[in-house]
Amino acid sequence: FGDCLPPLLCYIVPPSLQLGTEGMTVGEDMIVMREIGRGACKKSPRMTKLAMHFLVCPPVSEAACRSDVAAERAQIEARAMGPTCGGLYHRVSDALDACDDGDTIWVFPGEYNERLIIRKSVTLCASDAADEEGRGGADGAAVDCSVTIAHAGESTVLSLADGVRIRGIRFVHTGGDTTGRGRDGPRCLEVCDGRLEVEGSSFTSEAGSAVMCVGAGSAALRGCGLAESGRCGLICVHGGKAECEGCELSDNALNGADVQSGGCVELRKCGVRRNRQTGVLVADLRSFVRIDRVAITDNARRGVTAQKSGLFVLENSTVSRNHNVGVIGIGPWEEQAEPLRIVGNTITENRSTGLWLQRGNAHVERNEISGNGDSGVVAFGPTSVVALRDCSLCDNAGTAVSVHSVYRVSVEGCRIGTKSLHLGEEERTAFMLAMHPRLGKQSIARVLDDAVCDEIFSQWRYDEARPNRGVGIELRGTRARLAGNEVANSGGIGLLVGERSFVEVERGSFR
Repeated sequence: FGDCLPPLLCYIVPPSLQLGTEGMTVGEDMIVMREIGRGACKKSPRMTKLAMHFLVCPPVSEAACRSDVAAERAQIEARAMGPTCGGLYHRVSDALDACDDGDTIWVFPGEYNERLIIRKSVTLCASDAADEEGRGGADGAAVDCSVTIAHAGESTVLSLADGVRIRGIRFVHTGGDTTGRGRDGPRCLEVCDGRLEVEGSSFTSEAGSAVMCVGAGSAALRGCGLAESGRCGLICVHGGKAECEGCELSDNALNGADVQSGGCVELRKCGVRRNRQTGVLVADLRSFVRIDRVAITDNARRGVTAQKSGLFVLENSTVSRNHNVGVIGIGPWEEQAEPLRIVGNTITENRSTGLWLQRGNAHVERNEISGNGDSGVVAFGPTSVVALRDCSLCDNAGTAVSVHSVYRVSVEGCRIGTKSLHLGEEERTAFMLAMHPRLGKQSIARVLDDAVCDEIFSQWRYDEARPNRGVGIELRGTRARLAGNEVANSGGIGLLVGERSFVEVERGSFR
């Protein structure tokens, strides 16, 4: 016992058990030795690693220790953990130094002013998040966190290991070198190597960006807030990757998400709102972005800008009330590159054009593009190939579809100035019942619940078709194929064919 000084733990076995003896049948889980203080495990072929738990609570005075709830609870938890408790600390960085791969650090409520450099595969978790699932709010914002870790100067958290997990903690960054741009700019969380998983946490940088993934760094964020930062909510550059689900990237001074120089981002079920420049900006042929079921609204400039991106997919999302263009796509220069894919979205009430396509290939299908302050769709570029299918374009202030100097364009199955047909079987039945002169709205309840009934009836009630205030389809200097379109009430001109155009019209109606 004289050599067993704290914080060293020793498990003692009978002398008859000789470690390493051939033919010994003692299970590995029965023989465990580990030096907690130095984070090393003694080598033995019969030895298994013991996962440890480290506790961190805010420092308090001797007199206040008994009355401090967090400290008292931490001491109780430490005693309950027994030999699996690696120690009680007042600084998270001290616990990181003492822990080993696979260990867990429980942080009790309070504010910690320090910088964390994570070089081990550990789990960093708020103590009150242990039994909670899905800390993200209903609208994608993270819930309030009882643990705050703040730092001024360099990044608050630097992750350099694979398999790191963080849960239920608020991170705040102040100061930093504000002259740096992009990779050299200030940030709250920086992921440079390995994969980091974060849940129910929030990141804010007073003068920089909330989260930056760079190089071999990869982050998976779920139910997190990347908001109210001095620059961007999320930056991925030079090969950095990020996956965001149920996150809020809002109220940042520049862009909600900025993807450049080979970055890769996937956004699912997120909110990208009220950023003072663009909601999502992606640039460079090596960058890849997929946006699925995301609300991109009320941004001070554009909703989405995809500029010469290697791969860009926008699907099942809402892009509305942005103060400039809703979606602008500047496609790749290479002829063999993947086209921009814009499928199943609602692009409405933007102050300028709904969808702007310039110098690139694009596949646009099953979108509702209505109520925008200028044209619904504008496309131009002498090498561009654009396919517009099964879209609804109504009530735009300018021309519904305006195509200039495009190599080839096809418009098929679109409804311009008329109602959309994007209804499922139940919605279609409900719509028909609502049109009945005697049954009306009340009959929808037989098919759908009340909330869906109200939405269907308000959006699809029988009235005059909503006209675009400009031309229905305008074609200039392009080769076009129009098939199965219905164009109505479009400023008196359904189809305008300008100079140097060749147009093939098959089926459809203009009235």
